[in-house]
Amino acid sequence: MTAAPSPVQSRTGGQTPAPRAAVCLAPILVRTEPGAVASFSRETAGKESNGFVPLTFPFCWLTLPEIRSEILQMIGGEKFIPVHEAQSFVYDRELQIDTDYVLAIELSHAEKPPRVILRMAISSPSNEVCAHLETVLRIMPLTAKPAA
Repeated sequence: MTAAPSPVQSRTGGQTPAPRAAVCLAPILVRTEPGAVASFSRETAGKESNGFVPLTFPFCWLTLPEIRSEILQMIGGEKFIPVHEAQSFVYDRELQIDTDYVLAIELSHAEKPPRVILRMAISSPSNEVCAHLETVLRIMPLTAKPAA
């Protein structure tokens, strides 16, 4: 992993992260834990998963420490916040509950408007591709709180 970029001035006078090269993380072993899948299904669909892994479930893995820390570095640290802008997914085969997978992830930065694009590939441990996912995070500067 690389160091956090230094901020640069935008045309509006605010700070935006400087562009940086794409980062490919080492493959990460992930699992579709039954409790996590059930919780995700209840929170997003309002019902039990009934043995089905929701198509958007893998986006939960973006909260893993090694991914989250890279996102924070890419957005420029604590002075910025990533806001969900878009996501897409293409499945070759559905994910199974209580199963191990290998997550490959690449993060890249777009300058105008400032975004972080995360591209993920999910494979079985025997290297069978299951899905490709992408999420786009718009990078927004945090504004100072008004004086009380």
